[in-house]
Amino acid sequence: MKDRTYPRRGLHGEFVHDIGVRILRGELKPGDSLPTEGNAIGETVSRTVVREAIKVLAAKGLVEARPKTGTQVRERRYWNLMDPDVLAWRLEAKPGDDFFVDVFELRRLIEPVAAGLAAARATPDEVAELEHVLADMAAAVDDRDAYIVADLRFHSLILDACHNELLANLGGTLRAVFRASFARTLPIARETIGQHAAIAAAIREGDSPLAEGAMLELIDRTAASLEAEPALARTSGPA
Repeated sequence: MKDRTYPRRGLHGEFVHDIGVRILRGELKPGDSLPTEGNAIGETVSRTVVREAIKVLAAKGLVEARPKTGTQVRERRYWNLMDPDVLAWRLEAKPGDDFFVDVFELRRLIEPVAAGLAAARATPDEVAELEHVLADMAAAVDDRDAYIVADLRFHSLILDACHNELLANLGGTLRAVFRASFARTLPIARETIGQHAAIAAAIREGDSPLAEGAMLELIDRTAASLEAEPALARTSGPA
């Protein structure tokens, strides 16, 4: 599962990133106009840079260029919230708890079924790699960055093992969502190693119902770790 975010290089990349985060943070609101040039990111930005950046932001549904009135931020309903960049900018803007409610609901809809498919379709090599990554997770449980990398890889392998191109593609899009979820629940990482192991074992045995149940249990366990936060009250299940 590779990152597919827009490269943050040069004035063009910096401008796209800066405006994207400001929109997601609410500093630029629907109807607000974007600058046509100037010192938008601490350095002089030319009209050409701004124009090219606007094309990128417009493709993500964040802004719209109109004749005579210039470029304005669009209403939230038009934003492509599943775009990898928009997800990353939303996380950088420090979203409220309602975002994590949505994350866990989305994971419940996708990951248990994916685990079941992986149990039915995973090759021996894929199972072996999944168990190798599981060992990496156990070894890195006290290393925040290394654990998140391994955890992301674990869930990525499951989506790949479904042998469904659409699910694999969706996995790349969801990378930022997964990273946010894993980082938020990292304090209970040691407690969930066993549940990750149960998922891997069910996939190894080719037991789809068991794999689905184990994945749902893992998601519910991590969601439940945040259940004291009021916004998470609308999640289903024990969370």
